[in-house]
Amino acid sequence: MSDALTSIGFGLAGSAALIYVLLRFFVASPNAKNTTESISRHAFWTALIAFLASGTSGLANLWASTSPGTPTDPAAPTMLMHAAAPGLWLGLVYILGQFTWPRHLRPVRSASLQVRRVRDVFPRFLAGFLLLCTVISTALLIVAWNDPGAPSRIGSEETRQGPVYNGAEDKYGNPVDEFGHVVDLDNLEDYSTGDEAKPGQPYVSGVAGVRPGSEVGPYLLGGLGLVLLGTLGAAAVVVRRPPLDSLDAHDNAVLRSIWINRLLRTAILVVSGFGAAALNYLADGIRARGELAMPLGDPGVGFDSTAQDRANVLSGTGFLCMLLVVVVILAWAPPRLAEPSASVQAVAGTPSGTFAKARDFLLLTQFVSLVPVLAIVLFAGVGASPVVTTAEDGMRTYSFTALAPTRLEALGSLSLALLAASGIYLVLNLAASRIIIRRLGQDPVHAEPRRHLLPVWFLVVVSMSVTAAIATITTFVLAAPAATRVAAWWMAGILAVVAALGWTLQGTAARRRPLHGASTIEDTKIRIILAHRGMRLLGGVSLLVASILGDPTYWTPGGAGYGESMYVSQEPSGFQLSTLVLGLLLCLLPAATAYPAQRHSPQTPSMSSQ
Repeated sequence: MSDALTSIGFGLAGSAALIYVLLRFFVASPNAKNTTESISRHAFWTALIAFLASGTSGLANLWASTSPGTPTDPAAPTMLMHAAAPGLWLGLVYILGQFTWPRHLRPVRSASLQVRRVRDVFPRFLAGFLLLCTVISTALLIVAWNDPGAPSRIGSEETRQGPVYNGAEDKYGNPVDEFGHVVDLDNLEDYSTGDEAKPGQPYVSGVAGVRPGSEVGPYLLGGLGLVLLGTLGAAAVVVRRPPLDSLDAHDNAVLRSIWINRLLRTAILVVSGFGAAALNYLADGIRARGELAMPLGDPGVGFDSTAQDRANVLSGTGFLCMLLVVVVILAWAPPRLAEPSASVQAVAGTPSGTFAKARDFLLLTQFVSLVPVLAIVLFAGVGASPVVTTAEDGMRTYSFTALAPTRLEALGSLSLALLAASGIYLVLNLAASRIIIRRLGQDPVHAEPRRHLLPVWFLVVVSMSVTAAIATITTFVLAAPAATRVAAWWMAGILAVVAALGWTLQGTAARRRPLHGASTIEDTKIRIILAHRGMRLLGGVSLLVASILGDPTYWTPGGAGYGESMYVSQEPSGFQLSTLVLGLLLCLLPAATAYPAQRHSPQTPSMSSQ
């Protein structure tokens, strides 16, 4: 163990020295003339290195069980390092960042009479959110501590499919296989022995087990505590760092706020990563125990999808929670140091503050809308009813439980998921448009609606997409089997709802009040973003409706002896695949493709007609 600890210590020291050199002599730009730019770059790269170094992906190595018969050491140094690495690197990188300023940004050596405390510079929202994530992650780790885990199991070797050779010889003494053919002794791997070919030998599937929670839980809780301790220590160093000689008192306070903001946001991600790791540990244990519960024999005997569904729900919940955490911390951006010459930046084309706020808020809305959309996509088929299916190969009968919804149930799940995802997306953007009007709009004045926000080619594409959806719905009503014909009316309702919401969003963008303090070009861009989101989703959903109804599986009538739950899935058609790909591309089409070409000079804001 001492050798392992020595190697880990040398590795930590070497990595810390490399980070110090990188921050001190490369990132800090000692020869830079713009002091503010150099300070901002150094703070950004320090936060980025800390984010990359404090990842929690290595926590999965804590519960990876070894093969049976292999001795395990729960107190191995590698286990300690996997658990301690996130908190250790988080605090270490931020502390190194306070001692790697370039020489022309040297700290003031004189004493300061100003009393600075950690709690005075902590943003209340981020501190509260960190506390909330800590409580949730701790609760999940306690649950993981009580998990029994699952032992690993070595699977049986693969049965060879070649002819059998068990040492038989012909009358001339030549080795022959079961068919009397001469055996090539130089390539015996192409043959199987008699024991390998015996029928009825049970098949044993390999299972990657997980360690019990009593071994994994202490490491996870200790690692979480080290993250909080490293965050507090780094924050104390940031607060008590001497002020920089190149900045005044206000800018030094802003710089400390930047450091604390980024430190807390990284700590929130790491703490949430421990909670997600606990969910993944529980999911891996459920999967392993489900495989171990299957009787030894042929694959698929007694398979129950319930355990797999529970494990997938846990893993998916962890992913969605991490995505939600990312969206929340992106909304709480750190402050910025004031540039020395704002007039120079204005001439260079820096956007106005109102436009930047509206643009960033719409970007945040885009990220927020992804959370429910992904949740709907992941859990759309969880509610399907289990069906016991049997199959026979002439020698054995296999029985397994599977999720096999009827065609109408499958269409209903797709319709509900499509309606919920598109409706939530458009409602959130309508709410964002309303918030922008109330917070950033000018005083109520009479303004003519803006026309021609979107280019003609884009409107033609949307119109063709809607026409394709209407044609597909009409054809499905006339020619589809009676059992699935009602789904066409569901799709027509979805198309009507999306069209109403999309048209409302486009109309809101055209008729709203101008942005206060923004130029005509900037105001037009915000209008185009909102209008484009409404119309592109209408076109994309239309193509997705055509793709769903274009599935040949829903056009095939049930044959004799087949119930509606025993339909045979058909291969996707070219129409289905093409409309699916085009629909997804249209939903993801950037709004920048709809920006008008600026043929005027930069000094002439002549976009009022847009």
